Amino acid sequence: MDRHARLLTFAFIFLGLSDLLGAQDSNYARRVVCDLASPAMFGRGMQKGGDSIAAEYVRNEFLANGVKPLCDKYFQYFRFPQTRTVPPIVRAGYRSQNVCGYIPGEVDSMIVFTAHYEHLGMSGDTIFPGAHDNASGTAAVLDLARRINQQRGHYTYVFLLFGGEEAGLVGSRYFVEHPLISMAKVKLLINIDLFCGGDEGLMVVNANDRSTTTFVDMLQQINNERSYAADIRRRDNAPNSDHWFFTPECPAIFIYTLGGPYGGYHSPTDTCDGCGLGHYEDFMSLIVTFLQHIEP
Repeated sequence: MDRHARLLTFAFIFLGLSDLLGAQDSNYARRVVCDLASPAMFGRGMQKGGDSIAAEYVRNEFLANGVKPLCDKYFQYFRFPQTRTVPPIVRAGYRSQNVCGYIPGEVDSMIVFTAHYEHLGMSGDTIFPGAHDNASGTAAVLDLARRINQQRGHYTYVFLLFGGEEAGLVGSRYFVEHPLISMAKVKLLINIDLFCGGDEGLMVVNANDRSTTTFVDMLQQINNERSYAADIRRRDNAPNSDHWFFTPECPAIFIYTLGGPYGGYHSPTDTCDGCGLGHYEDFMSLIVTFLQHIEP
């Protein structure tokens, strides 16, 4: 491809992704958060098969949004290795699943988005709705898939929604140990967790690793120019979400919001009504603009 053709290709990709900025709409995210945090999901844990009900919901959203299955019927099954008697209550040997899909690009190099769709489940008759943690991050990943599918880019985009995060990153660890993609072809993985609120901005975990710092510098520069978030802060890596087991394998960061409003954390009060999405459109615009800058 000559230089002129490459410039035209980039222009079309850039303009296509730019169109997504105008399509920002928190209504889709609000619906997903409220659906996943509803009593019908039983807290998205082991009790009454809540995690499987939620996984089926995520798969249906993939189907509706044109996301292709990364494995048979989108589900990668795994079993819990340990027993816990306090929330999240799990039973050793209990089978759960990751939900895995992709949107093909011009090349097989990948940008990966991840979140965990499950939550604490129930303790007795008490439901832990898990709107902030992590129906909100799941909604953001599904929303990105929906929008990217409208204007495909150069890279292949992969979307991984994990089970078992609350029980100790079980689903994401299983995926890394039984990968459905080539980790060597991952340009960047972005994990989204705790995405309600954000009055104080965003935190980026694993921001100072030599494999990720250039990306985070770019994210901060975009925000300095456009003020999508009140602040973007950086911290070193920590095993606090599903990015953790990926970090030895590929560049991976974890983004979460700072400040409210949200209903609670690991609490029955973490409801849809408490999940503030007033900054959601700006945060999504930041991510989409960031994608523009890393498209070749």
